[in-house]
Amino acid sequence: MFHHQRDALEEHLTVVFAALAVARDLQDATGVSTKKFVQTLRAARSAIIKVNGRRLTLDPELTDATRAILTSLDEGH
Repeated sequence: MFHHQRDALEEHLTVVFAALAVARDLQDATGVSTKKFVQTLRAARSAIIKVNGRRLTLDPELTDATRAILTSLDEGH
C-alpha cells in the first residue's frame, strides 16, 4: 500500500514541478505574472459547435492585452 501511495505522491510532484517550470518560463518570456497570464488568456477560447449536421466555429475575441502576450511569446520563443 505504501508503495502505491509513494508512487502517486512522486507522480503528483512531477506534475506540479513541471507546471511550475512552464509557468516560470511563460512569466520570463512575457513579463506577465502567472495569475495575470491566466486571467488575460482565459477569455481567448474558441469553440466548434455541431447543430443539425452543420459545423459552426466560434473564434475568440482577442483583447489588446491578449495580443500583447501572444506577441511576446512568439518573439521570445
